[in-house]
Amino acid sequence: MDQFELAVEQLFSDQQRRFRKICDKEIAKYGGVSQKDYDDFYSRAGYEIALAKELYDPSKGGSLGNYISQVIRRAVRKEMRDHNRKRRQFITEKEEKAEKNKAGRPVSKRTYVLEIPIDAPMEDESGRTVGEALQSDFCMEDMVILENEKNDRLRKYFASLSNIQRRILIMKMEGARSSEIKRVLSISDIQYRAHDRELRAFAKVRYLFEGNEYTDGEEVGTNMSTATQTMENCKTDRISIASMIKKIDKHTIRFDHPLQRESEQWSPTMKSNLVSDILQGNKLHPLVFAEQIINGVPIIWDLDGKQRCTNAYSFFKNGYKISRNIRRFKVSYQTTEKDKYGNDILDSDGIPSVINAECDIRGKKFSDLPEELQDRFLDYSFNYDQYLNCSDSDIGYHIERYNDGKPMTFSQKGIAKLGAAHAELVKHVSNMSFFKNIGGYKISDFKNGTIDRVVVESIMAVNYLEKWNRLEHMCKYLREQADGSVFHEFEALVGRLERVVTKEVSVLFNSRDSFLWFGLFARFVELETDDGRFVKFMDEFNHSLHGKPIDGLSYDDILAQSKATKDKSVVRKKLNHLEQLMWEYLNIPDVKLEAKSY
Repeated sequence: MDQFELAVEQLFSDQQRRFRKICDKEIAKYGGVSQKDYDDFYSRAGYEIALAKELYDPSKGGSLGNYISQVIRRAVRKEMRDHNRKRRQFITEKEEKAEKNKAGRPVSKRTYVLEIPIDAPMEDESGRTVGEALQSDFCMEDMVILENEKNDRLRKYFASLSNIQRRILIMKMEGARSSEIKRVLSISDIQYRAHDRELRAFAKVRYLFEGNEYTDGEEVGTNMSTATQTMENCKTDRISIASMIKKIDKHTIRFDHPLQRESEQWSPTMKSNLVSDILQGNKLHPLVFAEQIINGVPIIWDLDGKQRCTNAYSFFKNGYKISRNIRRFKVSYQTTEKDKYGNDILDSDGIPSVINAECDIRGKKFSDLPEELQDRFLDYSFNYDQYLNCSDSDIGYHIERYNDGKPMTFSQKGIAKLGAAHAELVKHVSNMSFFKNIGGYKISDFKNGTIDRVVVESIMAVNYLEKWNRLEHMCKYLREQADGSVFHEFEALVGRLERVVTKEVSVLFNSRDSFLWFGLFARFVELETDDGRFVKFMDEFNHSLHGKPIDGLSYDDILAQSKATKDKSVVRKKLNHLEQLMWEYLNIPDVKLEAKSY
């Protein structure tokens, strides 16, 4: 028995305990493997060990034990690669026929794509995981992710995406064309482009740069984060883009105040015109910040100028190309004249010879710009006003004041009345998977504050229907009357629906009617019965019950009679009608549980 065979025999002794330990440790890195599949990995590893014997060369040095361990690890990665290949499945004609018979109508043939774990290995021999080879405009393929803290960045990034956005990203990493992605996921071109923009949104890609601070450039306005002991109410200063990027990376400037609007409010043309103005040195409106001392630490909140700051930051990170629809696309600059070898041309005194040049910036990312324009971009300084020693109410007051003359949506203006603490609770709920992945909401609903409005309306419908009013009045009421338990209870309610709502009824949870169904479900749970019965009622309502009359009036009739869908009397009439339909469908006698009179 030679040395290699002896090492393998020792590895498989004691009921293969050492061998399985090495395999299990490697499998655990990827996750998503059921216990029944472990034997496939063990078999693959044993097969690879047998092959490795012929390739082993003791003259190259190194530990034999390490060599065999590497063989096992590579075998697990290969098996995981093959394992994940099976996750892309195509519906068979037999399955299509069965589904057709079940549905009672033709069902088009389609492709199913299941999620691939972020830690799954790539289909090459590099040993990298999917997460380590993510591709996007942010050059994620260059981010070789080895340390745990960097893996945390990717986990946070993936967690911020909806299910369909994860599937788009995974398919793009596999090399799928946009046309294939749209066909497989059954989405339109507009939907695809909207989701693709979301993959690069500032609020999401920021996770990828945590702890990866920009370090070049001189500091301007370096006292920005210093706690101020003064009676002064506001100070004025300047901050360069280079300094602002550094502060964003270090979390010195915060853009996530719960009362602030989301980023990515601007169109590609608006963002590109901003870059053009910066490169030309044009004057822009001042930024506005507020200093708040929290636990003795000075926090700088952005109050006005979030889109300018975040879009400048994203452009520096190669987050987008300059649009071809910008107002001014040719930017003049001076550069040092070069000889044919690329060396600077100097005069007799050693002074470089300067020439005028012009750059068409359309279609370019930051890294595509000439070095001179990159420096000009980073050196550009914003003027800013900073309010000092602010309280929560001060910040809310200033955010609302600075957005008075700007296109703040109805929902965003209403949420500003919540106060910071309650707004944070609302945003926590609106970030639940139900809203991102299940409900029938549009992508724009997450940008313009609509989902936050849905949460507020739903909490009012569940708990305070008698106080139903305009959005801003309901926000004020919640700020003054509701404590955290109200939001936590509603979060649990949404969680219950998240587990049972089907694709067929998810469309009813839209930006207009969600509060009705959440309010109705809160009444339903008083029955202490299976939540699936509520979904069955919703499905029946969607198919036929919406036209069923009660006292001569159907739900469709109520809709036709009133254009004011959020008027208190209309809301009460709708909920009362829906509840009576539900009790009748569930065969709940009046003596047992009477419908409320709203």
